[in-house]
Amino acid sequence: MKFSFHYALLFVVLMTTHVQAQQHNLEQLVELAMKNNYSIQASVLDEAKTNAKIDEVRSNLLPSVSVTGDYKRYFKIPGQVVPASAFGGPEGTYSTFAFGLPYNLSTSAQVTQALYNPSVKYALKAADLNRDLTALTTVKTKEDIAYNVTDAYYNLVTVVQQMAFLDSNLISTDRLYKVTDLLYQNQLAQRVDKDRILINKTATETQLKSLKNSYVQLVNLLKFYTGIPQSDSLRIDIQVKNVLLPSQSEKSGMRRTDITLLERQKDLNGLQDKNLKSGYLPTVNAYGVANLTYFGKSGENSVFKQVPGYWAGLQLNWNVFDGMARKAQRTQNRIDNDKLSVQLKQLEQSIEMEEINARNKFAVEQQNINSKNEQVALASRVYKQIQLQFKEGIVSLSDVIQSEQTLLDSQSNYLTSLVQLLQAELEWKKATGSLLTK
Repeated sequence: MKFSFHYALLFVVLMTTHVQAQQHNLEQLVELAMKNNYSIQASVLDEAKTNAKIDEVRSNLLPSVSVTGDYKRYFKIPGQVVPASAFGGPEGTYSTFAFGLPYNLSTSAQVTQALYNPSVKYALKAADLNRDLTALTTVKTKEDIAYNVTDAYYNLVTVVQQMAFLDSNLISTDRLYKVTDLLYQNQLAQRVDKDRILINKTATETQLKSLKNSYVQLVNLLKFYTGIPQSDSLRIDIQVKNVLLPSQSEKSGMRRTDITLLERQKDLNGLQDKNLKSGYLPTVNAYGVANLTYFGKSGENSVFKQVPGYWAGLQLNWNVFDGMARKAQRTQNRIDNDKLSVQLKQLEQSIEMEEINARNKFAVEQQNINSKNEQVALASRVYKQIQLQFKEGIVSLSDVIQSEQTLLDSQSNYLTSLVQLLQAELEWKKATGSLLTK
């Protein structure tokens, strides 16, 4: 089924923008949103932040170098209590001696390299998965924005179509009012006939004003989604063509981002469990230290001594018992994994239901749209014919109002079917993961 409409003259009335402004169709609006939308920009920044975090994790594989310095000025050198016999004194007595010099300056440099730390390996894998997750989150954000832009555009399509109907009806009603007024002046119609038409005309004008306000609000919403300043002009090219769903075989390669996100989260959950399990193992670091200490004393017998020191070693860290904390953490992790599995099954069933409902809804409305469009055309012809007969005095005003109501009902039914058709297409694209051009 194919249908299209384009009310260029209506846009001239509606738009308060500059003539030079470019008209944007749906594809161009989505493209603008992909470039300018702030939510997408924030998601891209999250990707950059994740890449920086990966560099932070990788730094654990490289050696670390630290330099420290310390200066002390002793106004009274601390003493130590030692046996007096060590210096020739009597046994069983102790003396206090102060060792050292009042000025102390020390500098040391230490290089540390992790030799064995299994948690770093899992942290790197988790970091790569997090990068995939943030990239998928950006895709999901883009899909949501594309959905919102398309939904707003389709609402705009409906509003424009409804305004076109009302505008046409208003022209006919205004013409009928003038005829009735002329008949009333010639005493061929009653004042109540004229007033009834005026009421319908006023109601139509009020509804048209409300729709124009809705149009402006939808355009402003599209400006927001596409990152266009509210003060700038935006002209929308309202066209809907070739609204068709692909056949069942054509969707076999499509995949929802939601599904992939949950699967990556399960993979990340598995790495977290391995990381927790690696906590039972020891870690080994190698290190080397270069130390240089200066001792000094001022005065007549001033002294300034330099004492270097160099050493290397291995450091073993092993948390043998942590009070069963890791066991509790792994239990929580397994529960989270089971929860993700349940959510994945639920999402798969939900997607299947969404796709079936959208396809069935589309099939029904696809069959109805042509017949309802024909009903609008038929009701319009009948309404015009009744108006002519009313002018000739063949039918009453009640017949005119009844035919007008029939026309309004047929137009409303057409718009309802159009909305349902467009929404079914949008929901199907969402269900099958085809909101964005692959």
